[in-house]
Amino acid sequence: MTMEFWSNLTFAVGLGVIVALVLWLFRRQALMRRLRATALTTALVGGGYLILVSLGSVVSPIIVQLALALSILLVANTLLQIFEWLVWDYLLGQRRGVTVPRLIVDIFNFAALTVVAFVVLNRVFSVDLSGLLVTSTVVSAVIGLALQDTLGNVITGLALQIEHPFTVGDWVKVSDQEGQVTQMSWRSVTLRTRDNHNVFIPNGNVAKQLIINYSRPTPLQRMHTIISVAYGQPPGPVKALIAKAVSEARGVVAQPPTMVVIRDYGEFAIHYDIQYWITDFADVNAIQDEVLTRVWYALQRAHISLPFPVRDVSVRMIEPNYEEQLALARHRKVANALRPISILAPLTDEQIGQLAQTAQQQVFTAGETLVYEKASGDSLFVIIAGRVRVEKRLETGQVSVLAHLGPDEFFGEMSLLTGEPRSASVVAEVETEVIVVHKTSLAEIALADSRVLEKLTMALEQRLKHSAERVAAETGPLTERRADRPSSALLDRVRKFFGLTPS
Repeated sequence: MTMEFWSNLTFAVGLGVIVALVLWLFRRQALMRRLRATALTTALVGGGYLILVSLGSVVSPIIVQLALALSILLVANTLLQIFEWLVWDYLLGQRRGVTVPRLIVDIFNFAALTVVAFVVLNRVFSVDLSGLLVTSTVVSAVIGLALQDTLGNVITGLALQIEHPFTVGDWVKVSDQEGQVTQMSWRSVTLRTRDNHNVFIPNGNVAKQLIINYSRPTPLQRMHTIISVAYGQPPGPVKALIAKAVSEARGVVAQPPTMVVIRDYGEFAIHYDIQYWITDFADVNAIQDEVLTRVWYALQRAHISLPFPVRDVSVRMIEPNYEEQLALARHRKVANALRPISILAPLTDEQIGQLAQTAQQQVFTAGETLVYEKASGDSLFVIIAGRVRVEKRLETGQVSVLAHLGPDEFFGEMSLLTGEPRSASVVAEVETEVIVVHKTSLAEIALADSRVLEKLTMALEQRLKHSAERVAAETGPLTERRADRPSSALLDRVRKFFGLTPS
């Protein structure tokens, strides 16, 4: 072995050790993590080339040339990696906030390596590039004609990267295909539909179609839902009712506000266009279901039914007193539900029957709020079926669940008798049917029997006392103020609320 061999071997080993040491010392840097494999490979191949050169005539010249060519290409690739981090990522990305599409970076790297490859062919292997260029031109023309569709997709993909009409993660509609962009390649765009199907659309087709981006420039989107209501219902109250129900639906944002406009007059109904805004287009079907469900329940509580087509002929054989029988059955159902309620225990069966005549039956879907905390009210709610939760907002902004109520339980007695604002919100956890007793119904009974209010006040005070004792046993005497209130003071409040002077 010659001195040159040992010198080159020492240099090659030293070069490898220095590269490995630098990579280890700066291993936490993003650039070093990116260059780890490339730099080590370049150092190994470069060291191998130096060793081959030092061996002289022992090694075939073509092997030395191949090692040199490979070393030059690896060095060029390493420099391109450094350039990519310095220019594309740091100067443009971090300093100026410009995101360079990956396709452009790949094309730049490919072009640079191609130029280096031609230089290596000319300088290392002494290849005449003029003949190669003529040959490559003919080959390129043949390949271009054969792959014109593929090349068109590649060029279109580059244009999509530059124009940036959408990016991975966006919800878009291309022609008749709607889905989330999961991949953008040189050849195609991949959409994942709501049915979890992957749709591959060639870039050339994407460029020729109308593109709707639901995620940019903002995810805020206005949705339209059409609903029909019979002509007998005035548009003003109907629009207000629908707007309120939709604005409380999950997924519908508060601003911009929900709007309801008349779309047109149909053959048998007025068509209303419900315009509401959402920010989660991925959940649009569930939000629309929530909207339509809320609207149905709101219309039913207002005794507004969705119309049937006028061409629908329904023939039924009914008894002459059919409507009376329905009203009697409803009255009996309401009276039976009110009779066991403790707060109404002082009332006679006849008085319970009077309340049942004017009490309302209402149905709420899961998630709807029956009453809001601090809202004014003068009605009592009796649960027939379903389940609700009573919740109160704390000073910290958090919501605390106070209780769960089910069939044969009630709430709102303080508002019914004193007009006191609601002390908590009540939210339906499942579909819930309730009976609502209003102050006006009770006032008619109180005018006929002056002792009714006194009896009800006593029952109310007993309920408040029992509630306070139960809460005090669990959390300490936090609510005894209301339990200690004299009956005369509470009775005066009740009489004043009903417009009656103390006797």
